[in-house]
Amino acid sequence: MLSGLDCDQELPSCEENTVSIDFRARSSMEIREELLKDEDLQKIIHCFENNDKDVNHASWLERRYLMNQGVLYRYSHDSESEEAQLVVPSHERDKILKEHPCLF
Repeated sequence: MLSGLDCDQELPSCEENTVSIDFRARSSMEIREELLKDEDLQKIIHCFENNDKDVNHASWLERRYLMNQGVLYRYSHDSESEEAQLVVPSHERDKILKEHPCLF
């Protein structure tokens, strides 16, 4: 038998907590420089910026990547939001997770 609340029991109160995190503001140029340090992201960026659009360009578009002001973004397949998310270079991911463990 599974344990749980009886139907007659009062449910404990729940409160919503808002978490606010301040990130150091970076310019588009600073973000771009970090993105280009990641070899995989560098390939995607160069593909978008190359005048000769090839099969790879279509593939990145299909995977919902886009460029804006020289910075790489991606629309999430899982999210209901239609807001593009900044692509984080691999060398910065651990740092972000350590500095902001409440994000995940």
